[in-house]
Amino acid sequence: MAISLLLDDYEHALWDHHTSKASAHAVLREQLEHSKEAVPSKNLSLDDMDMLPLWTQFDDQMNVGSPMYLEFPGENGGQGLIAAHFTNHESHSSQPVPCDASNFHLEAFEGDENPFQKLSDLRIKYILSSSQDSKSNIKYNVDKWFLYPQPLPKFWKYDHDERLKDEDSSEGESSDDCKKHRYHRNHYTGEFFELDQYKKEFRHHMLQYGSQMSQAMYNVPLFEEFQRDFTFAVKIAQNEQLARLSMRRLRYLNEKFELFQDLNAKAEKIENKLVPYRDFYNCRKVDCDFHLSGCISQRQLSEFIWEKLNSEPDRVVYETQEGRKLTLSQIFEVGRSEDEPVFIGLKVVDDQFLEWYKHVYLSSLHVIPHSELLKLLEGETLRFYILAKTFLEFDNYIEGEYLAEIVIDHVITNLEKSKYQTVQASVDFQFHRSGEPSWWERFAHWLVKWNVVSYNVRWNVQIKRIFTKLYHNGKVRNFQEFLDAIFQPILDKKSLENVELQYLLANLLNFDVVVSHTDDFLWRAFPNVFTKPKDWEAKGDNPTVMHYMYYTYAYLAQVNCMRYNNSLNTFSLRNSCSSLNNRTSQAGITLNFNDQIESIVCNMLLCNGGLLQSEHLWNSQPTMSYLYYLFQIPVLATPLSSVSMISTAPQEELKRYRAAMGQKQVYSIIQSKDKTYRGNPFLTMLKVGMKVSLSSNSVLFNKSYTLDPIIEEYSVAASIYLLEAADVCELARNSVICSGYEGFYKAHWAGLKVQKSPFEHEVIGCTETWYDTEENTSHRHNVPIIRRLFRKDTLDQEWEFILDQQS
Repeated sequence: MAISLLLDDYEHALWDHHTSKASAHAVLREQLEHSKEAVPSKNLSLDDMDMLPLWTQFDDQMNVGSPMYLEFPGENGGQGLIAAHFTNHESHSSQPVPCDASNFHLEAFEGDENPFQKLSDLRIKYILSSSQDSKSNIKYNVDKWFLYPQPLPKFWKYDHDERLKDEDSSEGESSDDCKKHRYHRNHYTGEFFELDQYKKEFRHHMLQYGSQMSQAMYNVPLFEEFQRDFTFAVKIAQNEQLARLSMRRLRYLNEKFELFQDLNAKAEKIENKLVPYRDFYNCRKVDCDFHLSGCISQRQLSEFIWEKLNSEPDRVVYETQEGRKLTLSQIFEVGRSEDEPVFIGLKVVDDQFLEWYKHVYLSSLHVIPHSELLKLLEGETLRFYILAKTFLEFDNYIEGEYLAEIVIDHVITNLEKSKYQTVQASVDFQFHRSGEPSWWERFAHWLVKWNVVSYNVRWNVQIKRIFTKLYHNGKVRNFQEFLDAIFQPILDKKSLENVELQYLLANLLNFDVVVSHTDDFLWRAFPNVFTKPKDWEAKGDNPTVMHYMYYTYAYLAQVNCMRYNNSLNTFSLRNSCSSLNNRTSQAGITLNFNDQIESIVCNMLLCNGGLLQSEHLWNSQPTMSYLYYLFQIPVLATPLSSVSMISTAPQEELKRYRAAMGQKQVYSIIQSKDKTYRGNPFLTMLKVGMKVSLSSNSVLFNKSYTLDPIIEEYSVAASIYLLEAADVCELARNSVICSGYEGFYKAHWAGLKVQKSPFEHEVIGCTETWYDTEENTSHRHNVPIIRRLFRKDTLDQEWEFILDQQS
């Protein structure tokens, strides 16, 4: 038939050009050919075919990124037609790179070294010295890893688990068990977690592997060395020539992907159709930055409070500083006069509460319990505080029972029912008084007490830059005490005996340094940049982002070293960056730059977990975006939150609290621009080839309307940008490979492992090499082979281009 003949010609034209390359992807390409042969020709028409690539010299020029400026060698003596007419001029025809770009001799920027290659070496140095790499993490060693509870069976489903079905009679269940699980609206797998069994498994693991691994030595670069490397990276970021080069390459990568889609969109659809029983909905998706402080929507929180108010209005839930105990119904009488009627309405949690909770509570009262600011609370704000403390905190009078119920019924149960959605929940580190149980012990006890346990949940710890607030509040005297409050409880050798703490650490993935535009940044004493943490008092001046990042990194390296030597999982570092680009950093000695660049450079050098806010990276120096692409550093995008969370802070409340803390009032004359969904650059970053993934961030603030916030993120993106299955599945696969989940799960979800295999591989962050577990892993993640080959070939070509710029 004519159609069959055309299809054969189409297939040969589409794929045969790959065979001319000495490719490392032979296995994948062979598998792709087999899949193409399985396409039934009679079901296709001319409308199902892509455009035919011609593969002329001009197309080859397009492939390397700069047509009209490139000359390829001819058959006679290696000279092309144009070069023959200009024999007296120097020719670039011996290298398949653009003429205007090949004038960049990159070694001129830093001695005899290529600056891009040097930055790659610097990143590898810092990541390996802190044991953040996957080979230093035992959880990626399938033979020696330790995890309890053990993974569920391969074909497990929530509806088919007999343990999770309600029964009319519970003869075998004791009264204590009934009381422990009485508040659950639905059953979930964490009900069966037993601390005694975990303790038994943990001790067995320590006896078997605790001393068998080679001992790691704590040896991280000193701060002075890091400051020199940091300065070099900033110089590269500020170089105008490299910025122009990076901008052109990023534009080329974006347009090259659009051309790829024009030529191969139909072929990708055909590949997706050939993957049995796998589509976007049953591909694994990891929400890598799901905030515990905003884990429930506004409507769900209002309904939960209403439910408790109707079922147990006389329950004592809060105790004031004076010792007065308040019942749940009495909370709503706080701040009202005796003759004023208590009218709650259907919207218990209104927008006014959300504004106060976000801008006042989370930035101060949440992270600094027992703050002197409590004395300033009165009237409506006092009622807001009691509501937040009762329902959205784990450390309160009722021991966090309400928050546990919220997390289990509205987060964990929904995740387990969906099966294919998982989260890395981020929780804020809180600074308690010295002599009291540490935050680590409190949070670990809360998890175990209420069985906040699930196969679909892991944890991140967020560290906010609040040294100034702690200093003026009398909680710390210097920056060293700030660091000790965070890391000493887990560096203590006795921590290995605390089973609850070890369970938390076994499920902990990342340490996140949160850099926000609300951080204190005005200095009074202007201390020397090289001041040691123990000497950093500086009248409460907030250390720079560089100080926070380096010393958090140094302590994390110490923690990882201790855990590596005990055959326990290690952690990665991540950070965010400020949304403002008009704040000059105090970290510069000879250079001027803002704290946005400071955060991004620190992340590039020190963090193996990725960057939390992709929007600010793309809007900064183009050189940094290009470096993040070359290094394949993970970046996280929150497009809905970046739009919905924009609101005006209650300025009068902030003024009062700043004055009480002895802080100067800051006035900004910069008018912020209104942000739109299309203004978020995550799709452009995906087209370029960066390792970007989506996150729902804070459900409470982004006006989520469904029970599946991460699905909502994907569906909105797909609807606005008309994304295909290959696009959303690539985003989902990125979330898996860039997550901190154990190696067993990554192998099962995406067909990836760190052990070498004869199949395809990809390098993440310069340090992580992930190998495919089989010839074709598309049946696990539904990303077409042709898309993966395009990404791999394009990245290899970019590195060849960069390395060819060195004479």
